[in-house]
Amino acid sequence: MRAAARAHGSDTVASIGVSLWVRLLESHNLMLAEVRRRLADECTMPRFDLLANLERDDGQTLAALSRRMLVTAGNLTGLVDRAERDGVVERRPDPSDKRLSRVFLTGKGRDLVQALIPTHATHVSELLASLDAGERRELRRLLGKLRESLLARREAAAR
Repeated sequence: MRAAARAHGSDTVASIGVSLWVRLLESHNLMLAEVRRRLADECTMPRFDLLANLERDDGQTLAALSRRMLVTAGNLTGLVDRAERDGVVERRPDPSDKRLSRVFLTGKGRDLVQALIPTHATHVSELLASLDAGERRELRRLLGKLRESLLARREAAAR
């Protein structure tokens, strides 16, 4: 069998890798669309992501939020502007660097995200119900192992 034919075979390391990549993307997109649909009456996914990130680590800079949320600074600025207008977050100047501002949850924002987090967790759990508890733990372990190797690769490349 020629090398080109083998490279396109269904059992090659490369083709299995591409298949895994596609399945991860498809699964992510399907789950995201369903969670977005289920939360639509209460909150948009970008706003939920912003509030959940601040619930985990309140007082982040816009740059840190942009990196964590994987959105552009411009998109984040608009998102924070709207959230601030709606009274769920507030910007405060950084005490050590007046050029920076930090984003904090307001009481209204904290109440909203604390109500949404269990709802979100329930939706995600329902979407993963086709996997039994052991399979979910194994998938989490494997994805954690993949994430750690990717982070190590990124750190090595940055040196």
